[in-house]
Amino acid sequence: MSQRSVSKSAAALRLTPVSVCVAALILLAAYPASRGACAQSQAASPLLAAAAGSGSLQAAVDALIKSRKYNPAGLGVAVKDLSNDSVVVAVNADMPMNPASVQKLITGAAAFELLGPTYTFATRIYTDGVFQADSGIVDGNLYIRGVGEPGINPEKMWLIVQHLRHRGVRKITGNIIIDDYFFDETTLGPGFSEDESRSYQSLISALPVSYSSFAVHHRPGHQVGSPVYVDIFPKVDGVKINSTATTVAGAKGHIDVSTSLQNGVTQVNVRGTMGIEEPPGYAYRRMWQSWESFGGAFRAQCADNGIKVAGKTMRQRVPDSLTAKAPFYLYGGDPLTEFVKHMFKWSSNFIAEMLFKTMGAEKLGDPGTWPKGAAAVTAWWEFRGLPGKPQIINGSGMGGERSSLSQGTVVDDSLGPLPKNDNRVSAAQIVELLSYVYRQKNYYPDYAASLSSAGVDGTLRSRFQRSKLKGLVRAKTGTLNSVKVSTLAGYMFLEGKTYAFAVFCKNVGPNQYDNWIMQEQILESVARNAEWNGK
Repeated sequence: MSQRSVSKSAAALRLTPVSVCVAALILLAAYPASRGACAQSQAASPLLAAAAGSGSLQAAVDALIKSRKYNPAGLGVAVKDLSNDSVVVAVNADMPMNPASVQKLITGAAAFELLGPTYTFATRIYTDGVFQADSGIVDGNLYIRGVGEPGINPEKMWLIVQHLRHRGVRKITGNIIIDDYFFDETTLGPGFSEDESRSYQSLISALPVSYSSFAVHHRPGHQVGSPVYVDIFPKVDGVKINSTATTVAGAKGHIDVSTSLQNGVTQVNVRGTMGIEEPPGYAYRRMWQSWESFGGAFRAQCADNGIKVAGKTMRQRVPDSLTAKAPFYLYGGDPLTEFVKHMFKWSSNFIAEMLFKTMGAEKLGDPGTWPKGAAAVTAWWEFRGLPGKPQIINGSGMGGERSSLSQGTVVDDSLGPLPKNDNRVSAAQIVELLSYVYRQKNYYPDYAASLSSAGVDGTLRSRFQRSKLKGLVRAKTGTLNSVKVSTLAGYMFLEGKTYAFAVFCKNVGPNQYDNWIMQEQILESVARNAEWNGK
């Protein structure tokens, strides 16, 4: 299936109060009794708006913002001392803002509760024929049914084929039939670009391979003037490589790598030059087909491992007569905790949207859709007593304001319309979410450990390098350069105290690096003025 228009999901995403209430009623029976659910009302917390009693911490942060000559109207800051459940800093804390990838904190918490930490995605293989063990022939079709497994990378695809080979399979006389109907046919979510080939905006389907992206490898030819060598990983049958890149003298050229959909076929386009002394390189790019790409990768692995496939690759549901029986082969995959870790540490949009649609499918019935995911997560938020009602359109945080909206468009839902192609949540709401998760003993350890450690790993590995907070902050970053958004939220662990924090920057600093420094300095200011011994 080629990329589908975003318009189907986008048009349906404006959830009415009735639809959310219906979703909440459907979900109610699925929730266990709330352990320490937030006591705040559904209105945005007035406590966070006032930060009453914060004293020197609030004054220190206010002075920092003033000294940096930042426009406070573009900042949203909330810091809460979890040891005594008191808010110590609030700057525009209740203002709904674009959270960018901090949205993944909501997706991760909802997934731990709606799916469960031990949830796995079972990919099943069936056959409607007879397996002749002596000859290794599957005399019939091979069906592969996916239910949203995000982690079938090239190595695991190889493992699946190896397991089939170890069962004795040497030939399949029929077709390879892909069943990806656990999700709907809209493969590109709201807030995503329809013409972007970089892999951070990959297509979403119930049976993807390699995070729906290729690694396009390129290296210079053997002499000046010769073509650049181009390979893709994983190998996918049916993909066309179109390269006009050539080798030039010297140590540096300029190479351009993209992918596109041409006449129903994914095409890898490589243009420009590479210096003959230049080391090999690679770039990750979007696959432009969903089930076709999985089938092509499966067939390529079969060919490389001595399994012949006589038929074609098709898309069709597995017949009920087959699903009623035990599968020919079952791939269980990794538990949810592994995917939340990858989503948090490396800010995987792909995994976030896979989990988002899976929650919709599991709680509101398949096929999973973006509107169902939004309804499920919104209902969960309200059921848990978390404050206010964030605008949720996807699981990753992708999206920006529409150009048709004027700069004066208000963002308070009670005062007027919100932009419809991005998520909106306040710093206070994120801090209350983090405070709630902190009390959930069954998954908080996994949740916190999955966050990037400042100056150590993930998307924070290059930040806080010279700060005394290195290794003491666990957080999720968010960046949307196109709309000048930079966000940071998570936990700060000091001696005897743990803080939950959120710092949102929107169009306030001269560049994103400056926003990073501001976020770091706000946390350092809190630590110093909390009489931390690391000052």
